Amino acid sequence: MIWIPNNDERENGTSVVSHIERVIAENCGDDLLLDSGQATELASAVATFLEQSQDSGSYVDSGYLVMLASRALSSLGEQGAAHRLLVFGSGLVRPSEWEVTGGEDVWTLDLRQMTVRDDAALELVFFNSLNIVLACIADVWEQTQGRGVLGLRHVCDTATAVLGGGKPGAVSALASEIRKSCEAKLAQIYTERGWQHIPAVMNLDL
Repeated sequence: MIWIPNNDERENGTSVVSHIERVIAENCGDDLLLDSGQATELASAVATFLEQSQDSGSYVDSGYLVMLASRALSSLGEQGAAHRLLVFGSGLVRPSEWEVTGGEDVWTLDLRQMTVRDDAALELVFFNSLNIVLACIADVWEQTQGRGVLGLRHVCDTATAVLGGGKPGAVSALASEIRKSCEAKLAQIYTERGWQHIPAVMNLDL
């Protein structure tokens, strides 16, 4: 949650703009092509929209802020930065530590956040989104030349949601397909980037 300041707080220097700028800078990395002035202008536009659509002196969900900033970046043609902001800024992907990996870097992907919870929950939409996310986060393994681990959370729950229910056998089959899809996409990225390793994929729910 973030605090939308009232007029007095804004006059005393509390700035939603600086918060949005920081969120963008921390999550977009080298994909952000805007200069500092353009980034400030974008953050100001998002902050103005928030202030006009929310009551002053109230809280707003951080995920909503990330979504607004991501859409603003996308509208300016900053697709790469918009995707990175949505993926990392929302907590969809985050670093983690697991003893079983022997000290390898683990990045966890919360698949449940990718689930469409209505009649549009089609497998095609899900797998296309999954490929976009994996392409977006590939930089996290660049320094290690692909050595590391992608940990998948809520695999069976996600498979159930994508299927709209389903028998245990169908859910298990789709859960396995999700993991294999991740492995295939990472193998493709390995080839494209000339890495020495392919990140391992683990189901963290097992």
